Amino acid sequence: MGSNHHRNLAALVLAFCWSLAAALEGNAPEQTQSLTDVVCGGRPRIDCEVELDVPEACANGEMGADPSCPIVFFLHGSGGTNNLFARTSGVHDAKMIGVYPQGEGGWNTGPKSSNHCHWSDYSCTTDPDEGDFISSIIDEVRSKGGSGNVYVYGNSNGAALAHRLASNGGTQLPIKGIIVSVTQLLSSPERSGPGFLNYNQPRSGTPPVSILSIMGDADPLIPYNGGSSSVFGGDEAFQLMPTMDSMASWASHNGCTGVYQTSQHSSNMGDGLATKYDYTDGCPAGIFVEHYAIHGGQHNAGGAEVDSAKIDVLGFVAKVERGGGSTPPPPSPPTAGCENDPSWSGKFNKAHTCDYVAKNPANRCSFEDSKGMPASEACPGACDPSCGSPPTTPSPVPNFPITSSPVVAPPPPPPASCENDSSWSGRFSTDHTCDFVAENPANRCFFENSDGVKASNACPKACNSSCDSSPTTNSPIPPSPVTSSPNASQVAPPPSPTLGCENDPNWSGKFNTAHTCDYVGENPSNRCTFENSDGVKASNACPKVCNSACATSSRVRKRKMRR
Repeated sequence: MGSNHHRNLAALVLAFCWSLAAALEGNAPEQTQSLTDVVCGGRPRIDCEVELDVPEACANGEMGADPSCPIVFFLHGSGGTNNLFARTSGVHDAKMIGVYPQGEGGWNTGPKSSNHCHWSDYSCTTDPDEGDFISSIIDEVRSKGGSGNVYVYGNSNGAALAHRLASNGGTQLPIKGIIVSVTQLLSSPERSGPGFLNYNQPRSGTPPVSILSIMGDADPLIPYNGGSSSVFGGDEAFQLMPTMDSMASWASHNGCTGVYQTSQHSSNMGDGLATKYDYTDGCPAGIFVEHYAIHGGQHNAGGAEVDSAKIDVLGFVAKVERGGGSTPPPPSPPTAGCENDPSWSGKFNKAHTCDYVAKNPANRCSFEDSKGMPASEACPGACDPSCGSPPTTPSPVPNFPITSSPVVAPPPPPPASCENDSSWSGRFSTDHTCDFVAENPANRCFFENSDGVKASNACPKACNSSCDSSPTTNSPIPPSPVTSSPNASQVAPPPSPTLGCENDPNWSGKFNTAHTCDYVGENPSNRCTFENSDGVKASNACPKVCNSACATSSRVRKRKMRR
């Protein structure tokens, strides 16, 4: 009996010592821990370094600490470093665990001059295998006791890796959500680089992934409308999806309907405007799919302020952790009636009071103040349906399936008047009049003024094609989210033939002179929205490839000639 007692005691001591050896220890801000020796050994990586940043609140050896804190990877862009993340990530304030790996001058997500193998050599052992690298870091954090969900934030080349990691999600890469700026999914190739965690589009059967995307729609390096990029070194096998197709791909993978809602916001970049596309209402509970288009934004759009505040990366993580879809759960019955707290305001903007929340409760009742008090509790008059203020939501944008040629909206019926409202202006700038809308109606006709009146109603001369006798004023609708079962009734009828079906031989896309009408014709469903440096769209300059009526007419003529 004494012998058994001693053996049991020895086992307990050994287990205790093992738990100490594997403990997830906390560190002070900017005093990160190193995983470099454990993770980097034996890998074909020269610059390999991995920093682990654990707030005391997340350390498993601390009283009251929670080792299930979310684990957030921060991935730098091409040519960048991990040096600043310890100071800028904000994980200590957010009570999340930060992981800051260093890439080899970037991440191996495409052709690189430093690689020894061709990107199609999946068995290569002399080039960085990014999927295995990140997986091994996750394993190491898990072995120390970190049990929380895994998220990835990446900018530019780092965003490309974030997309890839999530596309290969599963046991080895249990990615719960990604925050990606200025890069979308690749449309091709299907795989690239060493290993087997190297697929470039979301794989069937892998878990759903929440996504927050930020893109500039005038990015000269990573084109918003997809296609090739100079970052691929001239390798035409690498093609980017149009951004909205990339978002539709994630929405479809996540089991969402693909229908999105739009809202307009101010921005400190580009044209001063941003549009948010939110697919979340059509997604399973707990899945968030959101995209911000910074109008006129370029390759630095990931740092844009929207409504006077930077997009909150860790706030998105916290929202996914809370789960529950875009509409917050009903608040507890108010203890003091249905009166809003007049002193409450959102933590990013004092103007975000309960009255502001009430204008869009479905999206804003999850806002918090600087003390963590959610609007759902502070603003019962706006957020509690039992208080007689039912939430309102923006009208969903219809989901048009992608067809083999651009979908062209049929002209609307003539309005009672074709005169623009001279007093109308967008809510964010008095300069955004109907004349401003007319310069880019495809993107601006859904702008609203402070009373919620859309430009499409106030500016018929700019937005209603029936007010213009020109047959080429109808703007093609850009590729929209793909649904699993497209509804044929949603497809707009083909347009009537234009006055001429000849392509403009002088036209080329604004980012590449090789992007002529012939180039557009190779993939019209994605490329007919391209513009030249003067803003002339391929849909107008290249009718032979973009106007289905011209294509039909051409086929008929060929059949007659054969007869």
